[in-house]
Amino acid sequence: MLIPATRSLALTVLLVSSVAAIAQIVGSAGNPYTAVRKTTIIQKLGDGTTITRESSTNEARDSQGRTMVQNPMGEMQGQNITITHVTDPIARTNTTWTSQGKQALRMHQPDLRGAAQQSGSIATGLGSGSIGAVSNVPNLSQTIRTGGTGTAPETPGIVTMTARSVRDPNLRPERKTEKLGGKTIAGVYAEGTRLTVTYPVGFFGNDKPIITYHETWMSSELKIVVLNVEDDPRTGTRVTEVTNLDRGEPNPALFQVPEGYTIKDQVPGTN
Repeated sequence: MLIPATRSLALTVLLVSSVAAIAQIVGSAGNPYTAVRKTTIIQKLGDGTTITRESSTNEARDSQGRTMVQNPMGEMQGQNITITHVTDPIARTNTTWTSQGKQALRMHQPDLRGAAQQSGSIATGLGSGSIGAVSNVPNLSQTIRTGGTGTAPETPGIVTMTARSVRDPNLRPERKTEKLGGKTIAGVYAEGTRLTVTYPVGFFGNDKPIITYHETWMSSELKIVVLNVEDDPRTGTRVTEVTNLDRGEPNPALFQVPEGYTIKDQVPGTN
């Protein structure tokens, strides 16, 4: 049986990925790979102390477009636990299980593509290059591992919301986007974009401007982000990069629930 914290986390990852599962269909089939996505977080304290944290995520995609992401969850009850999430765009299922316990949760999704095209509600998320946005979904796992700290501009939070209630409405951050050209990362060609956000004096109660940078390096061939750099003086620097990239067909076992697990199926509207 899954422990309560593990079950809750598995459900969170599963529900958030429901729309992402459909979006990953676009351009993903026929581009198999396996890789390790390494995240390094560096924080410098006021006294000069530097704190460095590292974590790695295993991921894979086969020629059918199935994806697998395996995240470390840290230690629970004396065991190092990982959570695995598999998305199957053909079967339209999302399956999640942990290394502790013998139960997997498989959610069946309706075909949202037709409805999306009619309503246009998520049509923009299925455009050419939407997979770059989808690849940021694994950032959810980074948020989980780091205790909910995010570095995206204007990350919602209690302090920010409180500040906004008394903030001068004329104070607005300045955003600038620039192309960085192309370079080879992990053996594939990628093109970069940098978003610079400058928060004016007084925006957060700051007495000097706060400048944040967010670089995204996208492989148009693989349709994944191979390097992501976030630099925020409030939280430090986060670098997420693809390593150990293998363009071969992944082992089919990576997308299967391990032997001995009980699979609980959930079909929306029926259970």
